[in-house]
Amino acid sequence: MRLTELRAIPAFALNRLLQEEKARWLTLLHWDFTPSADLVTRYVAMQALDGFVLVDDGEPVGYVYWVMEDYKGLIGDLYVRDAWRSPANENMLMGAALGEMRRHSWIRRIEAQLMQLSIRGGQVAPAGVHPRVYPRHFMLAPTEGLDAIRPVQLAPEVRLENWNMRWLDASAQLISSVYQGHVDSAINDQYNSGQGARRFLQNIVQYPGCGHFSHAASWVALDREGRVVGLSLASKVATDIGHIAQLCLARDLQGGGAGYEMLRRSMQSLAYDGCGEVSLTVTASNDRAIRLYERFGFRAIYHFEALVWESLWS
Repeated sequence: MRLTELRAIPAFALNRLLQEEKARWLTLLHWDFTPSADLVTRYVAMQALDGFVLVDDGEPVGYVYWVMEDYKGLIGDLYVRDAWRSPANENMLMGAALGEMRRHSWIRRIEAQLMQLSIRGGQVAPAGVHPRVYPRHFMLAPTEGLDAIRPVQLAPEVRLENWNMRWLDASAQLISSVYQGHVDSAINDQYNSGQGARRFLQNIVQYPGCGHFSHAASWVALDREGRVVGLSLASKVATDIGHIAQLCLARDLQGGGAGYEMLRRSMQSLAYDGCGEVSLTVTASNDRAIRLYERFGFRAIYHFEALVWESLWS
């Protein structure tokens, strides 16, 4: 068993590894991982992706890659094939990624939300370094019977319209305001600024790893002055599976039905587009959001963790 730089591996050598990962995403999460796998293959072929491959007797059996921007590193994915999956091998890959990012003096924070990581909690200790751990749920709901979920009458000062990119900056400001002090801003620090939230929203709309964005199933809530006070962004992650990528509502409107109605409309639009199920992720401590999702039939089918390393040099 040895680690090799991802840039030194021909893209075709990852085929078996990525095929197994795609099958696991589809079976476990009902998610078509093909666009993300294709993106990895493309960047590996260009030698443009930072990462490592775990190799056993010449066969790639695991990989990790990361990206860095400003002061932060993000572990984009880590996967080890079933026959080789173990805490030691997963920590070996993760430790190598952290070690490389820590060589850059400007990196002060590293984040990861690794859906296929098998180790949990105290087992996560690459190179002996423990992260802060935030449990999260992957939830799934059927769209069958959605017509029985009644719409709500919104306050006259709130109207809903389909998403448009002209609301990008206003939506980013809304997110940075709503999530101030929220646990999700500790998980993803893009929530802490308008500029960071803007990049987050652009990833949802433009990045295939978040699914194929659905304008028809994405909504904004506007007040009397036309200001964005809420949004529900949705995508399709398989031909018949939808995903709620973001649901956010101004704090003074929470509990008034706007969040409920945006979610209902997003799910309804996805159902009209042929989706039999809809998924989403939520932090386990966000009880209020979980209660709303359960009203729509969402149930947790998988548990994972968001990982954050900070002050790695202190």
